Amino acid sequence: MTSTPPGTPGHRSGSNRKVTSPIPIVRSTGALSPLSLGSFSFSSSRPFTPSPMPSPPSSPPAPSSPSGLIQAAKDALMDAVSKRDSKTSYLAIDEDMRDMCYYYTHLGTDERSEFLMYMATALSTDHHVVGDNDGANGAQLLRWEDRLRQSLQPPHHWVFSQISRLSGGVKFLVDMRQDLLATLYTKASDPTASVVLKTLDTVLRELLSLWFTVGLLEVQRITWESPCNILQKISEYEAVHPVRNWTDLKRRVGLYRRCFTFTHSCMPKEPLVVLHIFLTNEISNSMAKILQSSRASSTEKDNKKKDHEDPAYINTAIFYSITSTQKGLQGIELGNYLIKRVVHELKAEFPNMTQFSSLSPIPGYVKWLNGMMAQAQRGEVTIFMKSEEEELMQCLEVKTPSSIYDRLKKLFTTSGWVEETELVNALEAPLMRLCAYYLVVEKRRGYALDGVANFHLKNGAVLWRINWQADQSHRGLANSCGIMVNYRYFLDECESNSRTYLESQEIILSDSVKFLVNTALSKVVKKGSESSSVPLPHPRSPTPPLITVTPDSKI
Repeated sequence: MTSTPPGTPGHRSGSNRKVTSPIPIVRSTGALSPLSLGSFSFSSSRPFTPSPMPSPPSSPPAPSSPSGLIQAAKDALMDAVSKRDSKTSYLAIDEDMRDMCYYYTHLGTDERSEFLMYMATALSTDHHVVGDNDGANGAQLLRWEDRLRQSLQPPHHWVFSQISRLSGGVKFLVDMRQDLLATLYTKASDPTASVVLKTLDTVLRELLSLWFTVGLLEVQRITWESPCNILQKISEYEAVHPVRNWTDLKRRVGLYRRCFTFTHSCMPKEPLVVLHIFLTNEISNSMAKILQSSRASSTEKDNKKKDHEDPAYINTAIFYSITSTQKGLQGIELGNYLIKRVVHELKAEFPNMTQFSSLSPIPGYVKWLNGMMAQAQRGEVTIFMKSEEEELMQCLEVKTPSSIYDRLKKLFTTSGWVEETELVNALEAPLMRLCAYYLVVEKRRGYALDGVANFHLKNGAVLWRINWQADQSHRGLANSCGIMVNYRYFLDECESNSRTYLESQEIILSDSVKFLVNTALSKVVKKGSESSSVPLPHPRSPTPPLITVTPDSKI
């Protein structure tokens, strides 16, 4: 039996529907070459290729054009749902699900949003199914409760469960949730659409949380001997410090480096979280050593074992990049568990390792700083001392304090200002002070406004040290004026620190950071506000060395 091609006026959906053209389902984002694509298939006649996801983009991907297959996708979905709780073979249901996945992957951006809205509404909970239980006896009450339980579970929950059984189905659902989150963003102004889409997202997120529980994830170490397609994905997914070339990648998985990933049996060729580590003998205050040096530290100049790691120099692990690669797993905690697993791996490899710390970016600092400077320009807040204003006016060659802010906003869009030594020195004290204020005082729902800070503090880390001019890459300067943070992990205190932060929103600080914050609280004066102080640092946290700018801080 030959069916009318899908998308044409004569096409009808049904259990005998067949797709005759085996078009590979490839979601092209331009991030990876075909070499790195994993190959899975729903059936021998219609291959299904789960799409790789590039490192998180700063803006949504460009919309794709309409395909005309939206009705075919809806029909295939409803064909499958009509067989729910029937005596139909699961093979027939699987075939409908394959068709639906096949059509969905070919839909344009707007068509996908329409399909997700259709699924969220047409397959929502049926509130009219449950009957009256007045006068019900024990057996009837149990049957009523079972009926209630089934009716409260929306049909799209069943749809997701069926798709997960297909080869490549879990990856399909991860990608579908990425589309769902994008649709939620575009429909934010529509209250009705937001409600049904959030319900759909909640169901899918809860299922993904079960399927991606830590017990089902595997930790893998990536080396230069790892498969080429995995290395390429590690390179493409790097969102914190972009990989420049293959030589750079080889260095990042070579001597005095470690790279670990979380993988899942349903997505064996897809790194879910990627963690890069630098092995050294001190807590790093600059990305220069990490990205350029193949040595553990400058003290190794006399060490002639260039082709081998010397364990005598390794007592510190610096987590300098952690990337979640799948936007569809947003809101599902994976990164913190990977860090904990990796710590055990490193302790087993290096029994003398005693220090664990991150060297973390501050992605939202400059954006926040621009907002503060706009308030200062309007006279709503004071962020610079009088002596600092005078020095900045001289460096920037402006005549009024108000002009300082216009010049700085413009300078911070470029990287050239770091070449002006006098300006860099004049900015160090106020920008470090304001950065401490941003990290500790500025909150969102009671927790740190900065997402990276919130991640490490939830894991039980101490906000240990703020480093001036630590990342002089274009991205580092654009995001945080080159400032980076060490979040230090004291293994025997992580649990109590995490509980303190989550339960009372208290941030554990070192003495040096506490000094910066209290200085900021006395200098950053808002109209109608009073200065205050921050909690004392953890009693067992030793005092870190003074923050200094060294030659190693210059790239």
